[in-house]
Amino acid sequence: MAVPSSDRARRPFLLSLSLFLFISAVLVLLFLFLDPSPGSLAFLPSRVSASAPSIPSPQQQSLTPVPTRGSPPHSQPAGPLATANAEASQPPAAEARGGSGSPGADDSSGARGVEADGKADTSIAAEGAGGDDEELPVSVRWQTCSRMGRGVSSTDYIPCLDNVRAIKALRSRRHMEHRERHCPVAPRPRCLVPLPFGYRTPVPWPRSRDMIWYNNVPHPKLVEYKKDQNWVTRSGDYLVFPGGGTQFKDGVGRYIQFIEQIMPAVQWGKRTRTVLDVGCGVASFGGYLLDRNVITMSFAPKDEHEAQIQFALERGIPAFLAVIGTQKLPFPDNAFDVVHCARCRVHWYANGGKPLLELNRVLRPGGYFIWSATPVYRQEKRDQDDWNAMVTLTKSICWRTVVKSEVVNGIGVVIYQKPTSNSCYAERKANEPPLCSKTDGSRFPWYAPLDSCIFTTAVSSLDERNNWPVPWPERLNVRYASVPGDSYNKEAFEADTKYWKQVVSEVYFSDLPLNWSSIRNIMDMNAGLGGFAAALIDQPLWVMNVVPIDQPDTLPVIFNRGLIGAYHDWCESFNTYPRTYDLLHMSNLVGSLTTRCDIIEVAAEIDRILRPGRWFVLKDKIEMIKRMRPVLKSLHYETVVVKTQFLVARKSFWRPGKPASRSG
Repeated sequence: MAVPSSDRARRPFLLSLSLFLFISAVLVLLFLFLDPSPGSLAFLPSRVSASAPSIPSPQQQSLTPVPTRGSPPHSQPAGPLATANAEASQPPAAEARGGSGSPGADDSSGARGVEADGKADTSIAAEGAGGDDEELPVSVRWQTCSRMGRGVSSTDYIPCLDNVRAIKALRSRRHMEHRERHCPVAPRPRCLVPLPFGYRTPVPWPRSRDMIWYNNVPHPKLVEYKKDQNWVTRSGDYLVFPGGGTQFKDGVGRYIQFIEQIMPAVQWGKRTRTVLDVGCGVASFGGYLLDRNVITMSFAPKDEHEAQIQFALERGIPAFLAVIGTQKLPFPDNAFDVVHCARCRVHWYANGGKPLLELNRVLRPGGYFIWSATPVYRQEKRDQDDWNAMVTLTKSICWRTVVKSEVVNGIGVVIYQKPTSNSCYAERKANEPPLCSKTDGSRFPWYAPLDSCIFTTAVSSLDERNNWPVPWPERLNVRYASVPGDSYNKEAFEADTKYWKQVVSEVYFSDLPLNWSSIRNIMDMNAGLGGFAAALIDQPLWVMNVVPIDQPDTLPVIFNRGLIGAYHDWCESFNTYPRTYDLLHMSNLVGSLTTRCDIIEVAAEIDRILRPGRWFVLKDKIEMIKRMRPVLKSLHYETVVVKTQFLVARKSFWRPGKPASRSG
């Protein structure tokens, strides 16, 4: 049978089409099997994608002996550290994926990075070697935080304080429960906090004490709310801090001088080294005390006094978000030389006097409570009722009234002193409030309810009462507090101090690519005995010494040295605003930390706290460095490894959907 001419005409076309489809299929298969990168495998089933090559196990390298923070430095080198050339920094292999898609977080637990389809992305996919023989970069689909809940700004997001759903579910707010920590449960936040529009490198210290860039903390509410009290004013591109305050009618400098005049025993910068300022406002009191060699932990809640703690930290003054509500402050017993409250709006006698009992707990024996508030000097009935309640309560806990005085402008101050022995408690006619006992539970303050009992002093001998604490600066190298359940002794303490002094001098100052002149504050994320901070004491900066809750309780030692710090769990967010620290320092913590939480979540919190253009330093084993470095590269940090023990990473101004840069 003859083939129609039309079919004969189509046959070459069909043969060509079949050949084209066959060749295309072969090319696709070759591409998949010869290039098994995450991008080429993205559409395959997860079990196929999982076959992509993992990070190889490098050959174990020889390390200079370095003691961990959890044990005394018995094996540290006797001589100078061996020198080695720093490794060359490798730029990120590719921008983090995900662009500027909106995260699918609701107001229940903060934000979490998501893909374009709304599914949460938790993978760390290996990419090409990127020129590094020992590690492979990772690709994390980072996203910016958004839709945090009503009243929460994504640029100021603090996961444990901005958990809107948890706060809405509270049964009571009577005791400031809504200002306490309510951390998101799994999945924890891993989004990146965006930068405020117009953000720029902060004003350097000491000029920053008096003025900061408005665009870095663009909150005008406090300017208007406190315009008659000289807290803060706006001048063009700046917020200016004149050094005034509700109780500082003639300026905070005159107020500090007045306190020393009415009570010379305070001896700023010698007998008094550590101060807790309750309800600190913009922390001008603590800022001016720095000139007297006094380090102040200024704290206030995140409340209607918009961004007061953020102002303080941007100024370069130590500050912390907290409230005396239903839980203990994250500080050890007998920590502070002085506690100060200037119109701090805390009802000390409320709830059975628990707020004042908390001050009694953190105030060292013989320490002073300086209270400047309207009940001290006004005669209205409400003020006098408050004053009478305070008199009754302070007598019941054996506080002695040292002085009560008024400044020329009518502002009054009363100063109390905590007893140095327990004898007064036994002499009370009524055992109310009662003394704390072992049956009252653990003394550790992390998420612990406020005491309803009196914490007795541990200082017993007359010699200790007369000589503790040692005057500053001698106390920096003297140890009084013990570490429960640990083997630290005088020799171990001295060895730790000597070690950190040596390594800071020979490595941190000499070999690490850090611009120390631009570093105003440091957070030591695993502070141990405070040796790192002690080694930096002559620098114009301050250190927040953090003792993780799963590490030995060394925070009492740190406070006794005249340094400040707090307890914290690094699987949760820290009580600070975004972009508030110049250097985050982590020593020998990655291994234990990542057994409890994801390294991506830890990196997101580091990024939240760190200022753009500033540094994260990891001191750890090379295996831990290789776990952290690729994650930081995915954040577009510039990284370099020094002496196989130190990872230095510099944060850029990159945010998802925007290019990386070194300046704002």
